[in-house]
Amino acid sequence: MAVDGERVLAQDVASAVAAAQKASRYTVTFRIGTDQDGDGESNAKAELERKRREAEEREEAERLRREAEEREELRRREEEEAKEKERLEKERLERERLEKERQEREAAEAKRREEELQVERQAAEKNLETSTGLPPREKVQEPQRALMAALTAPHEVPAPKKKKPEGPCDKCDGPHDTDDCPHFKKPRDDHKDAFENYGGKKGGSGEQSQKLVLNTARVVAQPGDGSCLFHSLAYGLGHTTASALRAEIADYIATHPEVEVAKNPIRDWVLWDSGLDPKTYALSMREGSRWGGAVELAVCAAIRKVCVDVFEKTPVGFERISSFGDSSASPGGSTTVRLLYGGRVHYDAIEV
Repeated sequence: MAVDGERVLAQDVASAVAAAQKASRYTVTFRIGTDQDGDGESNAKAELERKRREAEEREEAERLRREAEEREELRRREEEEAKEKERLEKERLERERLEKERQEREAAEAKRREEELQVERQAAEKNLETSTGLPPREKVQEPQRALMAALTAPHEVPAPKKKKPEGPCDKCDGPHDTDDCPHFKKPRDDHKDAFENYGGKKGGSGEQSQKLVLNTARVVAQPGDGSCLFHSLAYGLGHTTASALRAEIADYIATHPEVEVAKNPIRDWVLWDSGLDPKTYALSMREGSRWGGAVELAVCAAIRKVCVDVFEKTPVGFERISSFGDSSASPGGSTTVRLLYGGRVHYDAIEV
């Protein structure tokens, strides 16, 4: 049966007709069939409901499955992240351990090398003090000036003393050799008055060559960029640059530490001035982190075979305070490079 075109079940017919009667028009349709038709319809509806529930159950099961998979994936990722974090932490700790060990080794090596250099420096200082009279650096008020004086002081080797069997004796004027004097067993006093009173002259005074004063000269100012000495040398030499000359001198110091300058090896002069071994010293010099000084002046004069005169400004002109090298040894004649020493840190070129 259908009321207003809508199918209703038998138990709902009365209520459906009563509702329809309230309208101005309504239709009631009857279909005559067997009970099996009603059962089929009920079965179909039940089947649809079953399928709907099954679909909902499948969807719910799928949702639960996806959630379970997501939870498992999240757990797996968290576990992997925890393992990775643990691995990275172990690597970090291992790197820190290795770095600490490396630093400790380097510190121990640096300390050992520092102690070795201290011993070497003390030996160099003793050697230089014995051979040139140059005291240790910390006892010198102006180290570079003292170093220039030591590097340019004459080092005369005394000639073998000849015996004078017939005299006169230097101690008593007797007719016998001085060493055989029966009256004065001790050596003659070695001080100025002793020689002046005797009338003799002591050789090898240790002073530099004859004083030289330039009454007129032109100062050519050089940049105060930490390479003023090399700028001044390059200006006097010509055909080179400060950076090229710095590298040339530094390389020579690094590769020729045992070559003697002023009768002593370069190594000793470097140790006295810096406390560093020649290679380390030369590297810092080559990189420009160290100012040039007396050692570089001596090496430049030696490898370029020129004379390098260093002057200082005085009230009467420019007085030479040091002279490195020998101008007569230069292949082209008497090449002389003249520098003005400004005290401690600066050099300029001089033209005459």
